[in-house]
Amino acid sequence: MPVARRRWWGAAALCGGAALASLPGALRGQTVIVDGPATTVLPSLTPSLVVRALGFGNVRPLRVRVQIATAVDFGTASLVVDSSFTTSDTTMAVQITHALPSEGTVFWRASIQGTSGLVAESSITGPRTVPPWLTLISPSSPSGDIFDVRRPLFVWRSARITPAAGPWSYTVEITNAGRPEQAAAGILDTTFRAATNLQANTSYRWSVRATLPNGNSVRVGSVASFVVIDPPLPTTTILYQNFPNPFPSASAFSTCFWFDLGEPGGEVSLDVLDLRGNVVRTIIPALDGVTRFAAGRYGRGTPGAGSNCDNRFVWDGTASDGRTVAPGVYVARFRSGTGAPTFRRILFNGR
Repeated sequence: MPVARRRWWGAAALCGGAALASLPGALRGQTVIVDGPATTVLPSLTPSLVVRALGFGNVRPLRVRVQIATAVDFGTASLVVDSSFTTSDTTMAVQITHALPSEGTVFWRASIQGTSGLVAESSITGPRTVPPWLTLISPSSPSGDIFDVRRPLFVWRSARITPAAGPWSYTVEITNAGRPEQAAAGILDTTFRAATNLQANTSYRWSVRATLPNGNSVRVGSVASFVVIDPPLPTTTILYQNFPNPFPSASAFSTCFWFDLGEPGGEVSLDVLDLRGNVVRTIIPALDGVTRFAAGRYGRGTPGAGSNCDNRFVWDGTASDGRTVAPGVYVARFRSGTGAPTFRRILFNGR
């Protein structure tokens, strides 16, 4: 997830170095070489570079400039590191001390100026990809997650960073329909367990904000919802609001129906209607013809299956003949036994 770009001047530290032995007399010209991570994706948000000055003889001191940019032309607007220092060494280990842009593409180069005023530049290295500052681990299934405990454990990770730039501090928030349910700040670990019981049969989302001591931060939210199921048998019969609604969404092709049947269960029907009351699609009975259900909870996925929907009870926006219906408002009609039907409003975005 990208973060606001900020230019960091002096964002590198000279970690030490030693003068090279006398260079061969056959070596002509002055050369600058920068050694850094060779992998396409950087192993750290704050990589280490080694700058080597060749052919400068006894010229001292050397003025070294290290630049990292998000564009290969190293324009002013693209510079994220522009650090200069003076040294008598010809091999310099340079530690970047500010986190590079999350998931950004970067290039680096170095230049050295001797007492003569002439400047030698290295070649440009890149592109290299910066790892994400923050990644949610669990729950993180694109199809949603199911927990059978009321206080689930949330897990995330951050990319490696030099201690000079850290440590990370985290803020976790759990929301229900966009409203905050639980939050905790100042977390130094990468796990969090809900402090109080979450409601069963409720759709939640969660997010984490990772912050560095200099105030730079990034926030990552879950791509789909998670739910907590309540194993005991329900005491009442109810049709929950379908989700996602509206649909399709970025993480779901279909909308999911959940319903509970109290003791002793009963005959069930579930249809999708247009606003004129015409049946567009029958969900129950499905192809298996089953209409009689025992008391229990239906529509949920199985814990650990990576989805909070049972594919038997979903609607993908098609009619009974397989055609895709027009975008608009539809109605779910649910009936159990001889009781009055329950209706839920469905908003289909179209395809």
